Amino acid sequence: MERKNEKIILFPHTKERLVEEGIKALQAKRYQEALRFFHKAEQLGEHRFHVKLSIVVCFCELGEFSEAERRCRMLLQENEEDAEILQMYLSILMQLRRYEQAETVIRQALHRRSLPAAVREHLLRLLHFSRQMAERRLPSAEQDGVQQLLSSSDITEHMRVIKQLENEDITPILFILKQYLLDKENNPITKTMVLRLLTLKNVSDVVTVEKFGQTMDVIPAKLNERSQTTFALNVLQQLENKLASKNPSLYEVAVDIWLRYTYMLYPFSPAPALLDEWMAALHLAACQFQGMPATAEKIARMYHVQAQDIDFLCQKLCEAEEISYF
Repeated sequence: MERKNEKIILFPHTKERLVEEGIKALQAKRYQEALRFFHKAEQLGEHRFHVKLSIVVCFCELGEFSEAERRCRMLLQENEEDAEILQMYLSILMQLRRYEQAETVIRQALHRRSLPAAVREHLLRLLHFSRQMAERRLPSAEQDGVQQLLSSSDITEHMRVIKQLENEDITPILFILKQYLLDKENNPITKTMVLRLLTLKNVSDVVTVEKFGQTMDVIPAKLNERSQTTFALNVLQQLENKLASKNPSLYEVAVDIWLRYTYMLYPFSPAPALLDEWMAALHLAACQFQGMPATAEKIARMYHVQAQDIDFLCQKLCEAEEISYF
């Protein structure tokens, strides 16, 4: 049967629905599925900027950096003044270890007078790094390491890589580290390690940290860990007065639980900020960990708080303990 002259009839708003489904899949981190939706929309003539950018993100997340590079290069050609696209493109080139190409792109960008001062400074640092890597012509240890952050689910490996980065120039991979802090799948302990790394490196960019369903924008260079943990330190001081002399071993267990919890939570503070309730919850959690007979009601009376309140906080501590023993 001859079908050459048949026309495909599309339902109204087909492209829009495909893009909408693609964005939902992307937000849910179903990158392969998102890519299928975006590709179908492309075939129907969808060429808007945010869709093209979403496709680049999908390819990056799937580790297909060659295709991500090709598409991001085209986006950059269409949006030469977009500093974020420029930095994304350079990050992809770093992933591919195309240091000479990155150097060329940076030099071209530096000729633009409209470039913001902060971006210009970042590019100059990146240029220095690219030169070093191009001259070395050896596999970059830090690039290999960061690839582990992207592809491995081994938390111990993540910790090793983050520790190694303390002695490396993290400028080329800052984009990746920012993504790491925002990714809900990553362990809150290693996120704290990354945030401390950015503070150590005096990073002045705004980064968004996600932990336990909450997000916070911070500037690592301006973080003061002691001031951020004032409430946590106050809990420790009061707990020492209440428990240390009566039961030193129980106090030590409670301190260990609290330090792990607040480290995991950083830069967030324990909430609600109720001193007596947290002390009671720590007392109860320490008893449970040591197998000591204790009830929420009995400990609540010791601290003059409500049993249901310390039960709720104790549950938080126990859930955090399960994560910390990965």
